[in-house]
Amino acid sequence: MPASRLLSLLLFTCLTLASVVGARAQAADSTRQQLQALQTHIEQVTRQLEAAQGERGKLTAELRRAEEAIAHAATALRDTRKRLAGQRAKLDRLDRRAATEQQAVQGEVDALRAQIIAAYRMGREPAIKLFLNQQGPARLGRMLAYYDYLNQARAADIAQARKALAELIATRRQAAAQRRQLQATLNAQRAKQTALQQAENRRRIALSKLDRIIVSKRTRLANLQENEKRLQKLLSSVRQTVVSDASLNALSQRPFGQLRGRLPWPTAGTLAVRFNTPRSGSGGTLRWQGVFINAPKGQAVHAIDAGRVVFANWLSGYGLLLIIDHGHGYMSLYGHTQAIYRGVGTWVRAGETVASVGDSGGRRTQGLYFAIRHNGAPLDPSRWCGGRP
Repeated sequence: MPASRLLSLLLFTCLTLASVVGARAQAADSTRQQLQALQTHIEQVTRQLEAAQGERGKLTAELRRAEEAIAHAATALRDTRKRLAGQRAKLDRLDRRAATEQQAVQGEVDALRAQIIAAYRMGREPAIKLFLNQQGPARLGRMLAYYDYLNQARAADIAQARKALAELIATRRQAAAQRRQLQATLNAQRAKQTALQQAENRRRIALSKLDRIIVSKRTRLANLQENEKRLQKLLSSVRQTVVSDASLNALSQRPFGQLRGRLPWPTAGTLAVRFNTPRSGSGGTLRWQGVFINAPKGQAVHAIDAGRVVFANWLSGYGLLLIIDHGHGYMSLYGHTQAIYRGVGTWVRAGETVASVGDSGGRRTQGLYFAIRHNGAPLDPSRWCGGRP
């Protein structure tokens, strides 16, 4: 093939690939914007419903705001702790380096001390003494040269000692600055812990007031039914938004449908509620379409497989809810979290920490609501995840 033709073919291939990549990037960006617009719309509808529900809606809004404040404070506290760990590690490295440099300075000082003592013992003017000893010229020459070498070595040792001392001083200054940063981060951590505690207190007050309103079985059932309808509508809207995004159906790992029975659980804990068991307060008319895992608040929640975050917000009945689309119509849901760490439109890896266990949505117990859906239909997570949580 002629070189000119080969060059033209390569150029055409590069341009084609660039256009495909650009088109996919534009499609992904468009999907992200649509998902964000959907989430904004859901927030607006949520606030409208709260306003229309009178006292109950007002208290629900108070609960939502308190739990959103908890999520914000918990996320900020997590970031601060990460920064604190990094600063402590850096301070440890500086302290170890300072200790090594201190030993080097001490070694140089000891060597200089030995040379000074030897020079003192030779007398105040050792070169003149060597000359007056009336030894042979050759021996005298060698002694003078040796003495000159000693002086040069002494000067070099002094320079090395000064350099080592300067490095030690610089390291100690860096360590002192790092300690000041560490103290500032500790102060920030205390402030964030206080903010978290205050938000938790507001949540308890709002939840207590809400409990006093929702007392009858009929009201509780209506509330559960409303929450279930709201989730179904959300999932339907999300599916309509991402159905045209081909990248979600071409993920770079084994298709989700082939992972049945081999997926990991999103967090460690006790399986407190199993799939398809009756919902408490529904009189048997509603059933769990996922599972509930009892786990400590703040414990990490991991994505069960790679995918894209399509919802990350507060939803009545489910609290702070994260939904990940895994392609081919499969989605995983993580509800009642304390905080969500990945925003709408972001891609996540299998096993990546995406949230933390909580009790948002008015839960009385700490844990994680976990569900898997295929084209909107609920699947039993115990059949898809291996072993126990």
